Amino acid sequence: MEKEIEIEDYDIEIIMLEQYKHLNIILENSYCTACKKMATITNYKPYLNKLNDIILKGFCLKCGGQVNRYIETGENIQSAAVAEHIKNVLKISKNKR
Repeated sequence: MEKEIEIEDYDIEIIMLEQYKHLNIILENSYCTACKKMATITNYKPYLNKLNDIILKGFCLKCGGQVNRYIETGENIQSAAVAEHIKNVLKISKNKR
């Protein structure tokens, strides 16, 4: 089973293309299971999953509870291809260490 691979914020920008300008809206509209309402995700780390979707793993700004936010990239062929390329480069780089 393929694990999630950690990426950087600049990778998010490359993958999301034009949609990157909406990232703040996404960050401010994440669901907190502890608060049971929409919240802002903070101190997140970005990952790519096996479907090349971006996963932001962070914390609720209000309560500090754990919050995960998925950003689907598979619906956009170009974004999915860029995400796949980044994941492959990171795997190669990791294997060379």
